[in-house]
Amino acid sequence: MSSSKDIFDLEKQNHQLVDHPIHLHPQQQSQQPQQQQLPLHAHLEPEDVRVSPFQMDVNMNPSLNAVLQPTTPPPNPGPFGLCAFALTAFCMGLYNLRAGVDAAAPGNFITGTAMFYGGLGQVIAGLLEYRHGNTFGGTTFCSYGLYWISYATLLIPAFGVTAAYADFPEDYNTAVGTYLLGWTIFTFLMWTLTWKSNLASTALFFCLGMTYLFSTISSLAHLEPGNIVQKFGGGMGVVTSSIAWYCAMADLSNNQNSYYTLPLGQLGRR
Repeated sequence: MSSSKDIFDLEKQNHQLVDHPIHLHPQQQSQQPQQQQLPLHAHLEPEDVRVSPFQMDVNMNPSLNAVLQPTTPPPNPGPFGLCAFALTAFCMGLYNLRAGVDAAAPGNFITGTAMFYGGLGQVIAGLLEYRHGNTFGGTTFCSYGLYWISYATLLIPAFGVTAAYADFPEDYNTAVGTYLLGWTIFTFLMWTLTWKSNLASTALFFCLGMTYLFSTISSLAHLEPGNIVQKFGGGMGVVTSSIAWYCAMADLSNNQNSYYTLPLGQLGRR
């Protein structure tokens, strides 16, 4: 059992500890590192960003293994897909305008272009866009590439589409019109996704939608080949192809390969 003197000495030591607290050395206090707060995308947001057509869905979140990624950006498949679309739409537009051809002339000349350049070419461009993380570009290029391939099947006798409607020509026009109506709806839906990108891509999808719309009306109304509505659709097709070529050149042109760069008319950033 402790004596009263031992208890007094213990209380005295406690008072000394309270009166003389332990102070850390300044060098020990400064050992904790101070972290500098940076903006989340400071290293990913250059001052001058050109949001090109079909490049509106690129993931801007920093990757966990960014150190392993190459500094050189991957090639942009957009211009290739746009050129494939533009040339095919240009040929089809001139045919619908009946420029230099008879009103009842077949459109089989478009088969090879629609099957390979406009069709297969755009599918390849779309798959590359998916690989680069661009969902919008991949969806549009793959969709319209497969549109041209499916349209070419209407002109290839081996698929037997026109032969199946040999006794029902009116129903054939209705079937084609329904097919084009679906593409009209799809195109105007995609057009709404370009309102925050740039004027060039917005004008491209709007004119393409009008091209489909005039062709749809011509087929569903069972108008004769070479009618005024079909010619309006052909004219819009030529305008659409011109805008697509412009967008491709805007993506391709830079200070290293040309004396000019083409503006896209930026509307907003996501």
